[in-house]
Amino acid sequence: MDKKNTIIGVLLLLASFYFMHDYSSKEAELAKYKQTQAVASAQANTSASKPTKPAITIDATEYKDNVPEATEILENKDIKVVFTNKGGAIKDVELLKYYKSQDSKTPYAFNEIKKSYPAMSTAFYDESSFLPKPMLNTFKMTNKTDTQVVYEFANEKFKIVREYAIVKEDKDNFQPYTILTKTTIKNLTKTELSLKEISFYLGAVPPTESDVYGSNLAFVLYNEDNETEFARSSAFLDSSGFLGFGASEASDYQKFNEPTKWVSIKNQFFASVFTPYKTEAIGGIAVPVKLNATGDNKYMKNAIGGFVNFAIPAIAPQKEWSVEGAYFVGPKELDRLYSLGSNQEAIMDYGWFGFVSRPLSRLLNWIHSLIDTVSPNWGWGWSIIILTLLVRLVMWPLTSIQIKSSQRMAKMQVPLKEIREKFKDDPKRVQQETMKLYSEYGINPLAGCFPVFIQIPIFIGLYYMLQTSCEIRFAHFLWIKDLSLPDTIEALPSVFGIPLHILPLLNALITFIQMHLTPTPSTDKTQAFMFKLMPVIMLVFFYTFPSGLVLYWLVQSLLGIVQAIIIRRGADKVELKKRTKPGFFQRLQQAMEEAQAQQQARGPEFDKLPLRERLRIAKEDAIKAKRQRMQNMGNQERKKNPGGRSTKPKRR
Repeated sequence: MDKKNTIIGVLLLLASFYFMHDYSSKEAELAKYKQTQAVASAQANTSASKPTKPAITIDATEYKDNVPEATEILENKDIKVVFTNKGGAIKDVELLKYYKSQDSKTPYAFNEIKKSYPAMSTAFYDESSFLPKPMLNTFKMTNKTDTQVVYEFANEKFKIVREYAIVKEDKDNFQPYTILTKTTIKNLTKTELSLKEISFYLGAVPPTESDVYGSNLAFVLYNEDNETEFARSSAFLDSSGFLGFGASEASDYQKFNEPTKWVSIKNQFFASVFTPYKTEAIGGIAVPVKLNATGDNKYMKNAIGGFVNFAIPAIAPQKEWSVEGAYFVGPKELDRLYSLGSNQEAIMDYGWFGFVSRPLSRLLNWIHSLIDTVSPNWGWGWSIIILTLLVRLVMWPLTSIQIKSSQRMAKMQVPLKEIREKFKDDPKRVQQETMKLYSEYGINPLAGCFPVFIQIPIFIGLYYMLQTSCEIRFAHFLWIKDLSLPDTIEALPSVFGIPLHILPLLNALITFIQMHLTPTPSTDKTQAFMFKLMPVIMLVFFYTFPSGLVLYWLVQSLLGIVQAIIIRRGADKVELKKRTKPGFFQRLQQAMEEAQAQQQARGPEFDKLPLRERLRIAKEDAIKAKRQRMQNMGNQERKKNPGGRSTKPKRR
């Protein structure tokens, strides 16, 4: 493969990753926005008393009564759940094995946002609003054990009982992070009680420092058709799109009306998932929650929250209706989410290349389980390096083909240059002679492209795996403080306000060396310029990548240099030999020459025929030519072996 194909392959690799988060997601968000606006418009037409635009205010800083807030705690080895009497819900959940920051020993707390409602708050259908209004009345705690707490609320119409439970078992699955919930509504009146809908608030989660574009901050819904739908936080921000395409206004909320198996809100590393039992949800609503964030990054100014909705049938007098489920709050770990049992691992959002990300994630964790005993502090860095070695070993034969193809193509440049000079006024003849030359020597100019395109899904799959895996959060390696972030060294001065990242600079240098070790099959000035520019392009794209991903690419580039040096030693042994039998390109060249000869033999009258008629005649000629070639091949076989394979040898 020539360097032109290499450059195209790498550019496709980088561009496909970059625009996957930008352009395509904004197109989807624009469609969601239009759908939301259509729903809002339809609702507005059904009732003149409703506002023309939804007034969205997620602010639970003021409660409906003056009763002081009281909290209760359930705790196991992994989580500390703080319950509140305001709504009989969950104030926040502390993840005891995960810290807020590297410099703090305070656990990361889910839903610890001032303006967020308590998680699992109940909310009922409200005709005067487009969103359900959480019921933040004071509930009474009626029962409490080490693993269970029960809250109750009653008025003249109904009674609500809210039960929560956690497990104490030391199991490495979803259970330590799961809160079992059950909400029961009893009709206290003598007539049917019609509440229409009930919703549960999933809590709110803020963006992470490393998710600078908010691409991992989202509401997730999994419907009965086994399709995963995302409402990303960027949908709640104005967007100018990409070059004017995909521009959209900020959406106030996004509503999904469809049978639903589970819903979730998640950021880069953590998620909450509510999976109902027996009773199926009828949809969900994603809403933004304002943060008191400073700075210019608009993606850091909103958290994301959401509701899951259930239809309530009319409840007969003195009868009750209930909904129960599992409320998971914990790290985004592939196998832990998989153990939830209903495809909740889709929260990882690996995209099109999940078939690559999933096995790589499991392989990386298996490697780390072995390395951690030897190097607990730098275990994840070494694990990424070993994973790179294994991937490179698998790719070694294909990469060898790529390099050897470049070497053979480099030796073809002299005769190719002669063809271009000889037929410089006839581009079609240049193409024909070039293909004829390739076929004579059995060279496929596309042979070296396949390894590059194999590496594209591996690279993108690894990117998604590393950027959303909770395991590498705060992981150290060498001078790197966090493999999920760029490797900024605070002691080094910034350049024009841009912090220095060492790994991308090293990677650009290694890329420069690697490109110059690869044989140069072309002297075209444009290709030469792109060849020299490639390290700069790589530097720009990699500069804000997670350092774990840059570490992977740096190591694989070093291994590529080693492989190129090994193969380069045998470059002098590469010889161009003419084929003794016609290959694909020779047969293709022969067919092209036959078609051209037939067209010239028909004369100018053929060009005056309608296109459909010319295609019909050309098809018939192709069939005749194929039959003639088969007949010629048959004659050759009969001359070589007149008796055929089944003919018995003659007796002597």
